[in-house]
Amino acid sequence: MRMEIRVLEQTELEDALRLIRETFREFVAKYYTEEGANRFLDYFSDTENFEEDVFYGAFDVNGELAGVIGATNGLSHIIAFYVRKKFMKKGVGKALFNRLSEDSENSYVTVNASPYAVGIYEKLGFIEAGETQDDEGKIYTPMMCVFHR
Repeated sequence: MRMEIRVLEQTELEDALRLIRETFREFVAKYYTEEGANRFLDYFSDTENFEEDVFYGAFDVNGELAGVIGATNGLSHIIAFYVRKKFMKKGVGKALFNRLSEDSENSYVTVNASPYAVGIYEKLGFIEAGETQDDEGKIYTPMMCVFHR
């Protein structure tokens, strides 16, 4: 599937956050407590929380936002990685991750993977980097991927 992968403009961030919230509700929220899910959704409702972060978007040939990946700390930590349901299993996530890894000057990237996403990250080459955590109802496993350049 042909996709345009590019850094999102600040004006496109609201659409990206909407995709993140919708996909989170459908696939990830059930792994969190109600409090944890609400904290996640609240945080990803305000574009001001992401002024120092970089978000990439994947756009299909019609210009529809198919997926997003966001990172912080100089692209060293993934804070969000979501693909719209109808675009799943079509290489969108891999294309987004590859673009982030190409642009990164780091030797690795980390993520706090939800229970839903652990297997997805493993397919991208991530390994577990710690025990599963419960941060006030937000359940995640620390993971990392070393870039082999």
